[in-house]
Amino acid sequence: MAWLFIKVLWVGVSFLGCLFPFVNFHFSGETGDQKPNFVIILADDMGWGDLGANWAETKDTANLDKMAAEGMRRSASWDRQFHIFALGFVDFHAAASTCSPSRASLLTGRLGLRNGVTHNFAVTSVGGLPLNETTLAEVLQQAGYVTGMIGKWHLGHHGSYHPNFRGFDYYFGIPYSHDMGCTDTPGYNHPPCPACPQCDRPSRSWKQILSHLWFPHRSRKGGCYTNVALPLYENLDIVEQPVNLSSLAHMYAEKATQFIQHASTSGRPFLLYVGLAHMHVPLTRTRQSAEPQDHRPYAASLREMDSLVGRIKDIVDRTAKENTFVWFTGDNGPWVQKCELAGSLGPFTGLWQVHQGGSPAKQTTWEGGHRVPAVAYWPGRIPFNVTSTALLSVLDIFPTVVALAGASLPHSRRFDGLDVSEVLFGGSQTGHKVLFHPNSGAAGEYGALQTVRLGNYKAFYITGERQGESEVDSHMCPNQHLPQDLLGPMLKYQPVFST
Repeated sequence: MAWLFIKVLWVGVSFLGCLFPFVNFHFSGETGDQKPNFVIILADDMGWGDLGANWAETKDTANLDKMAAEGMRRSASWDRQFHIFALGFVDFHAAASTCSPSRASLLTGRLGLRNGVTHNFAVTSVGGLPLNETTLAEVLQQAGYVTGMIGKWHLGHHGSYHPNFRGFDYYFGIPYSHDMGCTDTPGYNHPPCPACPQCDRPSRSWKQILSHLWFPHRSRKGGCYTNVALPLYENLDIVEQPVNLSSLAHMYAEKATQFIQHASTSGRPFLLYVGLAHMHVPLTRTRQSAEPQDHRPYAASLREMDSLVGRIKDIVDRTAKENTFVWFTGDNGPWVQKCELAGSLGPFTGLWQVHQGGSPAKQTTWEGGHRVPAVAYWPGRIPFNVTSTALLSVLDIFPTVVALAGASLPHSRRFDGLDVSEVLFGGSQTGHKVLFHPNSGAAGEYGALQTVRLGNYKAFYITGERQGESEVDSHMCPNQHLPQDLLGPMLKYQPVFST
């Protein structure tokens, strides 16, 4: 408990003003041996079929497809009759089917039942990822790494739960999903959300003002936060509020470039974790070209995300290509209730589930909810244009990166992820023998292990649509009817490659 006391004391001292919040990009000191750098890029609500290397119908991810061709592509093994690719693809899965639990598992290598994060944190949440959990950033920081985080955090935004106190030397981003606060550039959403109220709006009483500060959920109408402006942080400072969503991708690219450049010149290895806002709604209103497909908001936003990833890859290639491992993946599947503003499931449409009136994607344990695109890129180390059939998970990022960094896993901890170095570099096809998928809000108890994958089969113990009121009226998606009634507890076996 001594280290926990030190953590809390550090937070208290800093907020008293005795410590200036981490000066931007000032890193110093060198490590004796050259250790690899790591860039982990996590997309938000991206569908398996959104990656062109996975699904031939997708034409909007040129940079990611190129990176996949130059590295190791990890998606899903599929029959040639579907005319995807002649090569086999592996299974890669998020550790949960919604934001906070998936991110907590990435940074701890542990399922939500172990790390304590089984549901999303809200604007009103005062807690976060439990302080007795050790993050990947903390492990690498202790091993001499410069650590940075850019983008969406969503693991607690108050006090000691802030990224700067969870192992990250530098932080630039938003504390939670960008639909959890109003902006002046709201973008595309179902239902559409208004911009933040203007300054010349009628004055409110002090009781109304305090109510909005203390109980922002009361200002949420139709899924929109109308009186809580989305903040943008640089370390502990709010540098913009509300965030300009139209320029957020550009700012992320600039900050990632600066971090990599400064970390490289410092002589120390670095970890950069990038939590993208794409492809979560609201989708930004990007500049559209004359091509017909460019007028689809989702396709335009997907290209913007791909361009951002391309810029990060380019700076890695120019700065430390031979010694930097780039790992791209997603936090969960698409939010199908957002209709045409949601991503592609590819072939994993969950026909049985849909025919029963349920959702097959985000929040559920159906393949579309947790099977995510993934690309591993490290020229000279990962074989060129290789695929693997190993069953892998976001949980594996933590132990694999720790092993490659020459660091040690935290003691007195059980980890659900594997060190998959042999899969990446040695041609092994051995991944998880068994992989569990927790409930992420669809039905049953949050975090409960709801399905289990063994070989090409998957056992479902609870099925059905997510709980609570629908966030989108049924007429928004005329081809989908998603009633909210829950199917009773049941046991169902499904061949994992069957639609």
